[in-house]
Amino acid sequence: MFNLLKKRGITFLSFSSSISQLGDRLTHMVIITLIGVMSPGRISAFSEFSVAFTLPIIILAPFAGVFIDHYNKQTIMLRCHLVQALLIFLTPTLVIITHSILPIWILVVLFFSLDLFNNTSRNALVPDLVEYDELVQANSLIITLARVATFIGMVGGGYLVHLVGWQIGFYIDASTHFIAGILVLGMGARILFEPAKKLEFSLFRELKKSLNLFLLDLKELGILLVKDRTVVFVMLSVFVLPFVAAVSYTVLIYLVQQEFGMGTMGVGWLGGIIGVGMLIGGLLMGFLGKSVNRGKLIIWSIAVLAVFFLIGSVFLNVIFLYIVSVIAGIVFSIIGISQDTILQEDVLREIRGRIFATKEFVINVAFMLCAILVGVISHILNPYAIIFGIGLILCLVTTLAIIIYRSIPHDIRTKL
Repeated sequence: MFNLLKKRGITFLSFSSSISQLGDRLTHMVIITLIGVMSPGRISAFSEFSVAFTLPIIILAPFAGVFIDHYNKQTIMLRCHLVQALLIFLTPTLVIITHSILPIWILVVLFFSLDLFNNTSRNALVPDLVEYDELVQANSLIITLARVATFIGMVGGGYLVHLVGWQIGFYIDASTHFIAGILVLGMGARILFEPAKKLEFSLFRELKKSLNLFLLDLKELGILLVKDRTVVFVMLSVFVLPFVAAVSYTVLIYLVQQEFGMGTMGVGWLGGIIGVGMLIGGLLMGFLGKSVNRGKLIIWSIAVLAVFFLIGSVFLNVIFLYIVSVIAGIVFSIIGISQDTILQEDVLREIRGRIFATKEFVINVAFMLCAILVGVISHILNPYAIIFGIGLILCLVTTLAIIIYRSIPHDIRTKL
């Protein structure tokens, strides 16, 4: 896996992605701190934050892919990072001037809208930077370095906000995105990343065309879900990650920050430990490569999550939660790498942007709906009952995954 560091393009893309991930985690830590201060005792407050950063992605996903496929992806990533850096840098001043939390929510909407274009461009670029049989290792390298950054950003971010305050935290955060943008330039000359077909720009025509293409993609996906068991299996696994992430962002953060009394630093350690698990999972997938069956790995991963959620509803404490966080991180990397690799192997270069944008749409719709559901239920059930209910749902998903996997023809199943 680390042999790929000899290739300039994938090396700079990986480093840019990891620095960007560090900045993203710092952003989350500052905002989580403000939520704890302004809305103590409310799980639904974290649910509202989840909606704020997922709704823009859901709205823009139908249009993002077609622009990415017709524009220089390196330029898109550079501009996204630089604009994100500027937005973050200006936000503390606007908060002080207005004496309002409104600038924070504006930042969240704009920041994560740009993240959609940045992340989709990155995923679509990977197959252009490595050989076909190096895709698993390339995705593992990107995720491995990103998870190191996740740990530093979450754990270090918790202490940073505690020590220097949220204002200076924002300025440090802005510098990380500026650096990530500069690193994008190191991938190579701009001409290397020009699209095969230039876009003749007409905003109204392209928005209409993008929406029609996106709706057509969803229609075709629906047809595939009826006919192709492999697609059903993959889409079921796509649902699991945002489902569990939504629970983590609402119930688990609330428990650590307020019920367990550990504040933002405790949340930072929670995210950092999840990042360590993701690092381990990324390394495992990088070394194993294609020697393992990704379908079976996904099933076992979902089953493990189900068991720990059921147990956690009874024995949940800080130590148990941190142990489960490591395992959950490993599972997230295994499922995520498997999904991305399957898509990159099967999708034509000309439409990769649209496919990954569609995936982002599905993930964020699932995340937002689950977060809203948890927020509503939190007014009725206590956190531990919610965790038990999640475990039961994951048991059902595991059962469905096994049934669908066994229905896939044997020759196809062995290639998953």
